[in-house]
Amino acid sequence: MTDPATPPTPDPEDRRKHLDFIQAVVTRMSAASSNAKAWLLPVVTAAYGYALTQQKADSVALLGLGATLLFAYLDANYLRQEKRFRSLYKAVASGQYNIATFSLQPDDLPSEVPTKEKGDWPAGTPRWINRLLPGPNVWFSWSVGVFYVPVALLGVVIACIVR
Repeated sequence: MTDPATPPTPDPEDRRKHLDFIQAVVTRMSAASSNAKAWLLPVVTAAYGYALTQQKADSVALLGLGATLLFAYLDANYLRQEKRFRSLYKAVASGQYNIATFSLQPDDLPSEVPTKEKGDWPAGTPRWINRLLPGPNVWFSWSVGVFYVPVALLGVVIACIVR
């Protein structure tokens, strides 16, 4: 008879399947991030191109800039979720943390996992900010900051030129 206080040893096949589920979520987040970038390019090209060809269309350039900021926010959220699920994957794969079998809740991650690794804000940041905005290491990553900042700067320059 087993001791009820001792959690049962997880089945290796269950752990493997759990890791498959988490990997599927990571793959979906990565694909969604790519789609955000793919949708942004024609929208911004049309807005910035129209603003340049039709002088005095600075509002259209600002519309393109707004679209850039919106897509940057979406992409940053996708990256944050991807980071959180990668952290969950590592925690499940290591087996050193007590995470419920087949849990797909990154909130189940233990507090020992660094906030930077999860894409969150540093400790002490108000909870509503942490829920609403991805952490600074997400915004300044190569897949968000390096991609969206030049596009946004281009929008500002075009808006200034056509004004």
